[in-house]
Amino acid sequence: RLGQRAERAGYKALVVTVDLPVVGKRYPDLRNSFQLPPHLDVPNLQGLQPSTTQSKDEPNYGGGASPEDPALSWKDIDWLSSITRLPIILKGVLTAEDAGIALEHPGVKGILVSNHGGRQLDGVPATIEALPEIVAAVGGRLEVYLDGGVRIGTDVLKALALGAQAVFVGRPAIWGLAYNVGEV
Repeated sequence: RLGQRAERAGYKALVVTVDLPVVGKRYPDLRNSFQLPPHLDVPNLQGLQPSTTQSKDEPNYGGGASPEDPALSWKDIDWLSSITRLPIILKGVLTAEDAGIALEHPGVKGILVSNHGGRQLDGVPATIEALPEIVAAVGGRLEVYLDGGVRIGTDVLKALALGAQAVFVGRPAIWGLAYNVGEV
């Protein structure tokens, strides 16, 4: 249903996180006892079954449920392609091997090279380091975007020079919005 809602709302693509079947232990969130305030929830996660991997001591990121499922596979990407007209962008591809597999799935139209800001798995490569091999692997047959590790304008220029068609910037935008927030 979420895919059809996105189509009706005028979205141009579906972004599917493919490398994160289970949310990593976010130690800063645990240390700071992070929880969403009770008046906030994540409507897109409502109605999902609670995660079997999340303990009651772990942070609540909304809805009390998670779309996590370690059994997700490429068949699920094909299924999603069969029920939507929207192009599918795979988020979290960090190797040429996975980029090559993505080419075998017709609904996939792009790859978002992302390591989720390094918050989910430690030891993953920097996105800027993974980008060239993914660009080479898809050889222009899929669009390639970069997300993560972008702090200043020259980071964007480097990613574009290495073949990214677009660069997503999250933290700089949040920092800008938060600047002097107490003085507004």
